Amino acid sequence: MEKLYSILEPYDSWWNDEGEEKNLEARKALQEFYAEFKKLKPSKKYERRDILHMSYIFHLVKIKKALDERKYMRACNELISLMHYEPFLQGRIYYNVLKLLEDEVIQDAT
Repeated sequence: MEKLYSILEPYDSWWNDEGEEKNLEARKALQEFYAEFKKLKPSKKYERRDILHMSYIFHLVKIKKALDERKYMRACNELISLMHYEPFLQGRIYYNVLKLLEDEVIQDAT
């Protein structure tokens, strides 16, 4: 997980106010994050850190909104929050994050 954090942390800015060049670098970081994340396997053990089983969806919505607005640094920030607050390798989160990144930052890159 440390490698995943290290990919995103240089672009961790909710304000997304460091210029278009840095924002586009953040997009490349999201592509690199996707490639590294995909190498990991989802956890087989169920765990939950919050009262709600579906609380991770709030984070996914924020990530999707940032990507729709092309605020890639904000998307990095929201992914870091999701990794911190939720059991990130749980299948219910793992597959949704992969699909979201695939649709929003990988598909356009190919």
